[in-house]
Amino acid sequence: MLVPMIDPDAFDPHAYVAAVAPAVGLALSPEHAAAVAQALALVVRVAAPALGYALAEHDEAAPVFAP
Repeated sequence: MLVPMIDPDAFDPHAYVAAVAPAVGLALSPEHAAAVAQALALVVRVAAPALGYALAEHDEAAPVFAP
């Protein structure tokens, strides 16, 4: 059974944006903060299955793509 690193249903993107934006010196209007939180919620929902995928000890990272 895979255990996700982050639970998209429990994640509060608005609280995260409100906490992190000032920490990195980013001043957001309420409208922009809402849009960022909405996009972040989508990113978390899409990334959760990949972040919860278990890797074996012998698995190697993918090579770096260089065009």
